[in-house]
Amino acid sequence: MNKLFFVIPILALISSTVFLLQRQTIELQNIVPVTFNQYQKCIENISTDYTCHQSKEYIEIQKLFKEQIYSDQAPESCSQFIVYKSMFTLTDQEVNKNQYFEDCFINEKVRAIANRNECFFKQVYAPQYLLCGGFDIYAYPPYTTYQIQN
Repeated sequence: MNKLFFVIPILALISSTVFLLQRQTIELQNIVPVTFNQYQKCIENISTDYTCHQSKEYIEIQKLFKEQIYSDQAPESCSQFIVYKSMFTLTDQEVNKNQYFEDCFINEKVRAIANRNECFFKQVYAPQYLLCGGFDIYAYPPYTTYQIQN
């Protein structure tokens, strides 16, 4: 009986610690499941009325971004996402199923490229891939130095 009084508080402490750690991990990810229907509606509401896209820096970053996504050197997840998207566009299927979207568009290398140019990040990358894709957390500091409006 005395052992039971000793074991129960220890198990409760371990359980609560695991619960709190898991909760913090989930909150840090802040990933919202988004369907292709939701994604398309969100994309349609993105403003394309900006003039900074004509700058040399913007054009260079856009080229690097496209090479990272669509070239032969692109991660396998990018080609898998393109195939997956072609089958399920405008459906209730999740955009990030099998993590193709995340592994292609939200990986560290792509985010680093997007963060090199404020115009590209704020006008294209953050709204289209982070906000519409359900990866809002990466659209704000500490993941970027830019301030975007919701």
